[in-house]
Amino acid sequence: MPSANPKNLASYRCLVVEDNPLIADDLSLCIEDLGYTMIGPANEYQVAISLLEQDLPDLVLLDIDLGGGPTGIDLAGLINREYKIPFIFLTSFSDQMTLQEVTAQYPAGFVLKPFDENRLRAAIQIAMHNYYAVIRFHLQGLQEISKGLVDPLTRRETELLELLCSGKSNQQLADSLFVSINTVKTHLKNLYLKLDVSNRAEAIVKLQQWNR
Repeated sequence: MPSANPKNLASYRCLVVEDNPLIADDLSLCIEDLGYTMIGPANEYQVAISLLEQDLPDLVLLDIDLGGGPTGIDLAGLINREYKIPFIFLTSFSDQMTLQEVTAQYPAGFVLKPFDENRLRAAIQIAMHNYYAVIRFHLQGLQEISKGLVDPLTRRETELLELLCSGKSNQQLADSLFVSINTVKTHLKNLYLKLDVSNRAEAIVKLQQWNR
């Protein structure tokens, strides 16, 4: 699981969604300079979805205006429903209507353009710390929760759920557990069946509901 410790910054994977190529390049360089691993950039909605599916990032830097079609706010709604990872809005707009739309999506942060490296660093560090602190809280007592299931989780399934909540892709799960992708898929199928869910997002939501 990602840690707030600076030595682990490279384990954080940041996806940039920005339609302006110059700004996207600046963001990419800035992210790499800060020590994070870069994914993308994506210049529009569908490209961003493809990258989310291929390599689930730990954080998304999300432009609101994507140059026509679905907006960054639309993408934020999808991220909240399907991926359950933090995102930071990047925009040059700060009017009341935009702020209301942004707030309704519960972003982990909001950075105005033109951005500077110090503000971006602070926004990313706060977002990552707060989000994964919540995940760690939800994982506390997982063994006790498992005992209450009709079919308790195995040690491997518990480990898989912990890794799943840290935002790892299927390939990263396989690498962490030293097994094949097919084995990971089998474990996930069994895990989802025991939790009575159909995907990773529902599994995390179920875990959050239990801890309430």
